[in-house]
Amino acid sequence: MNISIAKSLIAFGVVMTIGLAGSVGLQQIALNRLKVNGPIYEQVVNGKDLVADILPPPLFVVESYMLALEASDFPELADANAAKIAKLQQDYNERRAYWKTSSLPQSLKDQLADAVLTKSDVFWQEMNGEVLPALAAKDTAKVKELLVHLKGTFHLHQDAVEELVTSSNDFLSGQESGAREEIDRWTIFSLSAAGGSILLLIGGTLLLRRRTIVPLESMRAYMGVLAGGDYTRDVPHSERSDEIGAMAKSVAVFKAKAQEHQRLETEAEANRTLSERQRAEQEQVRAREAADIKFAVDALAGGLGQLASGNLTHRIEIAFAPPLDVVRRDFNAAVEQLEDALRKVGQNAQAIATNSNRVRSATGDLSKRTEQQAASVEETAAALEQITTTVTDSSRRADEAGRLVITARENAEKSGDIVRRAIAAMGEIEASSNEISNIIGVIDDIAFQTNLLALNAGVEAARAGEAGKGFAVVAQEVRELAQRSAGAAKEIKTLINTSGEQVKNGVALVGETGQALDQIGRQVEAINANVAAIVDASREQATGLKEINQAVNTIDQGTQQNTSMVVESNAASHSLANEAEALFNLLGRFRIGATNQTAASPVAEAHQRHTPVESPARRLTAKLAGALGGRTGAAESAAS
Repeated sequence: MNISIAKSLIAFGVVMTIGLAGSVGLQQIALNRLKVNGPIYEQVVNGKDLVADILPPPLFVVESYMLALEASDFPELADANAAKIAKLQQDYNERRAYWKTSSLPQSLKDQLADAVLTKSDVFWQEMNGEVLPALAAKDTAKVKELLVHLKGTFHLHQDAVEELVTSSNDFLSGQESGAREEIDRWTIFSLSAAGGSILLLIGGTLLLRRRTIVPLESMRAYMGVLAGGDYTRDVPHSERSDEIGAMAKSVAVFKAKAQEHQRLETEAEANRTLSERQRAEQEQVRAREAADIKFAVDALAGGLGQLASGNLTHRIEIAFAPPLDVVRRDFNAAVEQLEDALRKVGQNAQAIATNSNRVRSATGDLSKRTEQQAASVEETAAALEQITTTVTDSSRRADEAGRLVITARENAEKSGDIVRRAIAAMGEIEASSNEISNIIGVIDDIAFQTNLLALNAGVEAARAGEAGKGFAVVAQEVRELAQRSAGAAKEIKTLINTSGEQVKNGVALVGETGQALDQIGRQVEAINANVAAIVDASREQATGLKEINQAVNTIDQGTQQNTSMVVESNAASHSLANEAEALFNLLGRFRIGATNQTAASPVAEAHQRHTPVESPARRLTAKLAGALGGRTGAAESAAS
């Protein structure tokens, strides 16, 4: 199908404009879908938040510390808690080795190793070397003494963790700022490139049509007028200095020759009176000139027809009559220059394709770097999510420990009341023993007096002789009875004195027990205050870490948006290369002579597929699944 040059150029401009506008529109739609807080990325954020709320991190030793405190208050849990602590230390060693070889910034890795892990190692040395053996030996007093020192070690570790969180927050703020600047820079670059390409294509199409097609159409129409014998109209575009102007000047020469021919015909008509020989010669000359003119006009019309059909290789090879041959040369020169102009257009299209391939290569490299940055941010986010979950779990366990301490304090107060009542009962027993001792003393005095009376009665009976013998026997029996009563009273008094001493010792021991229970109550109150402080600190840390976690997720979103922007930029360069190839196809409709122009190379894939790297948060989920089950068992034991 033959299409004129004008229609081809218009179709080319429309296709290129629609293609670039569609590419920019698709890019904006994709960016809106994948931008921060977009629907797709919101699902990713929710999934990561769910993992962070379930799993605690092993590098923060608060859970091991709480298990040791629980075992000190409940010795029957010592063996179970020791096994859990051993599992937590195993998880700690695994994560320590992982972060040692991670891609975190060296400053954060140094702070983690020098500040946090060093204090964690001291904590584990005290736990394994002293606390766990004391728990296994059921030595409660020694365990409480060791936990006082372990508390200081834990708080040093906690302070180091808070400093590392602050440093991580500063690092992530810088990463977020850099990510936003990168997004803005590539967005501006992509939109500018697309807009510039559209404007360049529209302007080039309009300029090419105005400078070449419209003048050629007017010249073709004027040549038809000349061929019809109308020499009154002026030659169009004769004032131009380019190839079209040269062609117009050539046509003006042809017009002058035609006018001269017309003038000669007029003169011939005026000189009809000349001889027939002269008229015949003049007729031959006129016939030759008319044939030359007709040949020239036909040749020019055919050349313009070939030019209108897109054949730029056509040349008028047969020379015209000498006066008209300049028109042929000018026509050939104009067509040759037009061919050269379209050849340069093809070369520029080749340059556009080459530059788009370079942009595609650069965006591919940027995509890889952005993926690496996304992996680093994801690892940092996973670490902060672990710390956040552990602090939240620590706060909950500290609440449980506080309730257990309150129960222990209440039991201690009840025991103190019982001891005080026992002391009062011992005092009453002691008072009763003293009263019984007094009564026994009275009985002893009565027996002594009875013995004296019986002795006097026996003396009197002896004086009475035979008449007093019976009375003497009775007096002797009374005396013996009084002596046995006095002996029994002495024995009872001795037993009561012994019982009184024992009661006094019992009262002293019960008093010491009461003092010990009072001291235990005060210590339980102190433990309760410390646990409450730990609960408050854990809640504050959980709030701060949640805010940091949100900031990390925002940076992660920005990094993912960077990746999407790079992919879309690569797709835009891919589309630009395709449009350049379409330009080659359009230029292929023109027949252009031998040239060094080469076809555009096929556009490569904008982005190579990479195997997705497993998320550190998912690896953490697999490693801590066992620990999560252990914590559930501990919570059930504490509740019972």
